[in-house]
Amino acid sequence: MDNIKSQRLIMRSGQLSDSSFILTLLNQPSFYENIADKGIYTPEQAQDYIQNTFINSHQINGFGPYIVTLKDSTPIGMVGLFKRDYLHVPDIGYAFLSKYTGKGYATEACEQLIQNVQNRFQTISAITSEDNIASQKILKKLNFSRMTDIIASHDKQPICLYIKAL
Repeated sequence: MDNIKSQRLIMRSGQLSDSSFILTLLNQPSFYENIADKGIYTPEQAQDYIQNTFINSHQINGFGPYIVTLKDSTPIGMVGLFKRDYLHVPDIGYAFLSKYTGKGYATEACEQLIQNVQNRFQTISAITSEDNIASQKILKKLNFSRMTDIIASHDKQPICLYIKAL
């Protein structure tokens, strides 16, 4: 799997050695508020998450998430395509450490990922909570169209479904 590079960022494969970073990313308040509590509380659980979500996804589906780093290799977030049982097309998702939000990194990483996969898919989707205004703004910048609200989780809270033709 080759790295994906943008002007300021590198998107690279997730590695088991990223467990400390993943543990921090998945346990920050903004991740709980905007995505979910993934139940990843130990380095071992973080390694399992990396193996299943990053490594296995790329091997099984041909796509998955990447670790997003600055040019100096500092990890700042993740971006990628996810296979969701309730969606028929890949879902783009992203999360960044709070201190790196509001700087355009999510938009830049998503733009570069979309450019990298546009010949492989006709359409991709995105989901976000009704309250996640920042993500909704990013999706609009990326020319996603809001389609409908769906119920996709056990908590029965509606999420917004967006679609983008490639």
